[in-house]
Amino acid sequence: MKNWNTPDHRIADTEHGTLHFTDGVQLVIADWKVTENAPDTDGRVYASVRGWLANSGGTGSTDDPYTEPLEAGRARLLRTALRGRPPVEDRDVHLDYYEPGQPSPNIWDHRGLLVTVSWMDRRIDAHGQPVPEDEIGRTQWTHPTTGQVFDLTQAYLPAGEYYYDEPERPHFTCQHYDRWSGGVPLLHPFYGRHKAPSGSGKRITDGEWVRVADAPKFSEQLAALNAGGACPPPRRGDGPCRPGSRPGRSLVPPRPAQAGHRPRADRPGFPTRTRSGGTS
Repeated sequence: MKNWNTPDHRIADTEHGTLHFTDGVQLVIADWKVTENAPDTDGRVYASVRGWLANSGGTGSTDDPYTEPLEAGRARLLRTALRGRPPVEDRDVHLDYYEPGQPSPNIWDHRGLLVTVSWMDRRIDAHGQPVPEDEIGRTQWTHPTTGQVFDLTQAYLPAGEYYYDEPERPHFTCQHYDRWSGGVPLLHPFYGRHKAPSGSGKRITDGEWVRVADAPKFSEQLAALNAGGACPPPRRGDGPCRPGSRPGRSLVPPRPAQAGHRPRADRPGFPTRTRSGGTS
């Protein structure tokens, strides 16, 4: 891809490709680049294509999930049409949009939206031979020990954590991103409404999880405390609580991220501590 931080960045004269999705939806990308990762511990090779979106809609903000022509997140790719490359067909993929921002006074002939479409390309053994794949794209998984059924399309939190449901103070949730380890799905931290993970994944079997829909909401707990009512449901790590008093663990939510900031998470459900001592 050409360097976009140039006085005159144009995509009209670059190579265009088309990605065909279900319901006749097409993404047209320009100046595209295909990237392939090394096999993971299970032998899965993940690949992605990135380029400037040439038929875009949406404002470019996190609150606008680019519904024109296709919303960010999970999608079903029918086939790719990228000149010089064999077509990729019938894959469960993930879409992520990013607006780097047009440097002033540079001139662009496009809206400045980068789209990345990623997928599991193939699975191989130690000798490079194909291995049948039956996990990618699954939407449900049952814990072999507890019998708990996980809906892999839902967002989760570590058991005992509050869900920060205030839009102006987004926080992390944990979601499946079609990554597995030893037959166990991974949960990755996602910040707010972002559609790409902010850190590495954690095996579902390595913790206790609850659906976001079933987790105690921060706004409700704070309202109960401010009203001086009964103690809220206990949270892991809370100290003794008397009616009308605050529990031992702080309920102060994380400060909102700066515009354009892409936070990371060292642990699912927790903000990353910066060098200055704050959190992001």
